[in-house]
Amino acid sequence: MDIGLIDVDGHSGFPNLALMRLSAWHKARGDAVEWWDGFKAYDRVYMSKVFTFSPDVETIIRADEVIRGGTGYKDYGRPPREEEGHIKVLIPPASRER
Repeated sequence: MDIGLIDVDGHSGFPNLALMRLSAWHKARGDAVEWWDGFKAYDRVYMSKVFTFSPDVETIIRADEVIRGGTGYKDYGRPPREEEGHIKVLIPPASRER
């Protein structure tokens, strides 16, 4: 499976952890994962957006499936069911004690 990743907010020097986790999961399954290239076609493209003010990608994305997620999208999205167990949410120790 060919996977494309889009960090909608741009590469600001901070890695997009959600995309990195999805990348690791797909690579463990033997899938080819890369940053999205507008000249290629993909089986699946993940778009992640943290900030609501970041403009979305306004070009045609050639993919069988496009999954958008992150706090920058109104619906927040959820990972596909089979990937959900692979993504762990880190809760700070102070939050767990409440």
